[in-house]
Amino acid sequence: MRVLRIAHSSLTPELRQRERALARRYPDVELELVTTERWREAEMEVDATPDDLFPVRTARSYLSKHIQLFAYDPRPIIQALREHRPHLIDLGHEPYSVAGAEVLTLCRWFAPNVPIVMQTNQNILHNYPPPFRWLEQRAFRRVDAAYGCSETVCEVLRAKGFSKLAPVVPFGVDTEAFRPQPEGGVRPNQLLTIGYIGRMLPGKGLNVLADALAKIKGEAWQLLVVGDGSEREAFEQQLRAAGLSDRAVFTGAISFDQVPQYFHRLAVMVIPTETTKRIREQFGRVIVEAMASGVPVIGSTCGAIPEVIGEAGLVFPEGDASALADALQRLLGDEALRAQLALAGSGCGKNARTVSPSPGQQRETGDEAFASRCPGSDPWLRDHECPGLFSLRAFVVLVFGLWSLYFELCALNFD
Repeated sequence: MRVLRIAHSSLTPELRQRERALARRYPDVELELVTTERWREAEMEVDATPDDLFPVRTARSYLSKHIQLFAYDPRPIIQALREHRPHLIDLGHEPYSVAGAEVLTLCRWFAPNVPIVMQTNQNILHNYPPPFRWLEQRAFRRVDAAYGCSETVCEVLRAKGFSKLAPVVPFGVDTEAFRPQPEGGVRPNQLLTIGYIGRMLPGKGLNVLADALAKIKGEAWQLLVVGDGSEREAFEQQLRAAGLSDRAVFTGAISFDQVPQYFHRLAVMVIPTETTKRIREQFGRVIVEAMASGVPVIGSTCGAIPEVIGEAGLVFPEGDASALADALQRLLGDEALRAQLALAGSGCGKNARTVSPSPGQQRETGDEAFASRCPGSDPWLRDHECPGLFSLRAFVVLVFGLWSLYFELCALNFD
């Protein structure tokens, strides 16, 4: 089976765990990837690189730097459709996004008989204004299946009226890169380190973390913060006001290949996200990275965090600094509990499903979508007409003109 995966953030091997797991497990799948030339991930500009497991094409992004409002240069996608002739298209964009609408239009013109599955991560029920509501409903009609990274995502899909196949396919992690620290790596009497790894943005609960740390000021610990963002200054000010600045180390934004080494410095990791109008934790990929690294996790009740943590960590009510402080005291003071949770999360416990990528579920979803649209036939053997040059130019002018004007006037915020 030939599969074409289109995803803006699959820029490097570290960011392609879903695709690489599929390619490794199923040698019969001829996978090809289209991604952006460059995108901002975790507060860093990341350039696309080749992959040793499958071909990678890059396309420039236009119109916007926002994940839901940008459009691809259509030429690499058209070229991939014509040359790779996929049996299945795996689209990593939200149904209401401009890029998603663009790809669906190109598929309608150049691969109208090919089944499409759509990966979605939105777990907040929004009623979008036109034309985005129309794009969303159009996508629901066109795609043959969708999959979400957590049950909260699939709940939103069903609430929106999507009645087709929609399984949960959780994110995984590269267990070769993220692995427990070798025995003897931690020195006796070493000060235990609390970690926060991720973007420092509104809604990430950094104010809650600062308040919780102030409540356990009398305990022996240090703090490691890996990442950057607009809330860093306010977080540092809170620590300074509590007299905790000397206990904190900030790395700033780092590249993805550097992340695994920082987990080995942690005794516990905290993900204190709070629900807002625009934020509800969709999955928390850093959770499974911590688990694979043998680090116990304390997470809030926001979104999919409890679902992902399962029995491999502690959960506290979001926004409750006292409850977080109690959980931190409990873990820091109980080495046996830390070891038990680390063992559960690293692949030996009930929550092992969250650690390894799920290519089997992804393959099953694709096979079912293919069988429903193309029973017993190759979609490229069925006749269809390609658009003429004039209609293609008209499409490009329409998209790049009217949509660009609309975005500038509305300045809408999407997640």
